[in-house]
Amino acid sequence: MEIHINIIYIILCLCPSVCQGLHLQGKWKTSNFFLFLTKFGFQKTDPEKMVHTQGVIYGNITTNANFTTNLQLVVVDSEYFIQFYGNRTLRASEACPNMFSKIDMLAFDSVCSPRGVEDFLRKVPCKKGGLCEDEDNPTNVIHGYQFTYKVRDTERPRFWYISLVSCYRNNTHGQKCRWLHNRDQHIYLDYDIWLVNGDPSAKHLNPFEHQFSFELHDVFEIHLIVFSICSLLFAVWMYPFLKQRHQITNILTLSIASEILGILCNLIHVTVFAFNGWGISWLGDAGDFILLVSQCVFMLFLFLVAKGWQITSIELSRRKILFSLWGTYTLLNLVLFIWNLTEVDMISNTDEWQTYPGYLTLAFRLVVMVWFIVELRHTFHQGLHQDRLDFFQHFGAFFLVWFVYLPVLVLISTQISALWRYKTILSISYAADVLAYAVLIHLLWPARSVLYLIKGEVPLPTYDLEITGLLDDLQETNIFNKSNVVMEGQDFNSDDELFGKISNKKIDKKGERFQNGIIANGGLNHVDGVAVINESML
Repeated sequence: MEIHINIIYIILCLCPSVCQGLHLQGKWKTSNFFLFLTKFGFQKTDPEKMVHTQGVIYGNITTNANFTTNLQLVVVDSEYFIQFYGNRTLRASEACPNMFSKIDMLAFDSVCSPRGVEDFLRKVPCKKGGLCEDEDNPTNVIHGYQFTYKVRDTERPRFWYISLVSCYRNNTHGQKCRWLHNRDQHIYLDYDIWLVNGDPSAKHLNPFEHQFSFELHDVFEIHLIVFSICSLLFAVWMYPFLKQRHQITNILTLSIASEILGILCNLIHVTVFAFNGWGISWLGDAGDFILLVSQCVFMLFLFLVAKGWQITSIELSRRKILFSLWGTYTLLNLVLFIWNLTEVDMISNTDEWQTYPGYLTLAFRLVVMVWFIVELRHTFHQGLHQDRLDFFQHFGAFFLVWFVYLPVLVLISTQISALWRYKTILSISYAADVLAYAVLIHLLWPARSVLYLIKGEVPLPTYDLEITGLLDDLQETNIFNKSNVVMEGQDFNSDDELFGKISNKKIDKKGERFQNGIIANGGLNHVDGVAVINESML
């Protein structure tokens, strides 16, 4: 844990000394009529801590060109944004009046609506070196910037939407205060805007909430906690992994390691974002992709165990069906990942799972779950050894729930506000993965896995076998009673449910192989206090 804290401390030291929130910078060509900038969730305002809990939007919007009419910076909540945004596609002569028809009911304007109670609008661009025209009280403006919005909502958290639009109010007497489209003035505006939760000068109170949209509050803590737990599990897993190298354990190790790497990438992105308002977006996307790879590798691991590969059989039967299902599942997840990067509408409150690729991926997950159950049931009936039966019972019971949880969670999340949905799905998904890894580490601990894994590559210490009671069985003569009378030159042919099928093994009349601790029908070699699962005898 101390190592993790040191890593984060180093990252923070490399960031700028002044912390800000979501940072928007760019240029807008006014001939494009409308530009949606962002959606930002502001927290609920506490009346007793108004300054430290209100939302703040501040920045500069300027131009190097000469301009004759002002355009509009619009900041509204979802109640007013839906109509405003929806009418942008009307004819040019009708778009502006219809977009602002509902906003004008409450928006303040010193000339056209002096009784307005909401501070929704700013005339832009602002004059260089001065405040925006609508900023009539300079003390309310953050020092060094041209405009400031203060968002206060004492009822609940809420999304607010920020846009630029080529509309202006007519000042002629015949059509005074009528909204018109700016057709003739084509200039570029430079904007530099910050959005934060709380007082910008008090960011130290909670830097990993102050800088983030409300739906991302606590995400840093979620990544950090899961990264710490997974790292601890991985350290624990190294003991059984190094004690008993195996193809099955190799795949599981790859899944856990890639999960940790993906979480670390997201953790670094979120940490840097808290300090510069941009983060490292490519690193966050890379982290999500690595997590996708981890999930697909883990799904392959589950398929192979359900087939009994390296547990009841060395051969992998019906592999074309297995890899076809796994390949399709991986492809669907890849399509969903790309769709989420390019097609999900930021304005809407839908997430990646509420899209056609999301629905298809969840439906196919249920299909492979059915195949998983069928294969697991078939494998279960192949083995008669009680330890294998116990393993498959525990394995099947838990991972059946693991298959089902995500579709159920997504279905329930449709009833959860978008302000809470992302972190709810993220935290529960992480919890399911962590619990899955913990269960598998328990099931594959050497003291247990020696009873049902075959083709082990590394010797197991004697004390690991003592825990299972297998070593005591080796010392009893009745362990050899599974065979009939063993005589010199007689072939031995039996099925050992512990280590697989053995046939045509020769035993000499003196029983020297028994005296050396070798089970002729099993492939377990006990020499000098070390038990070896002997591949050559399988």
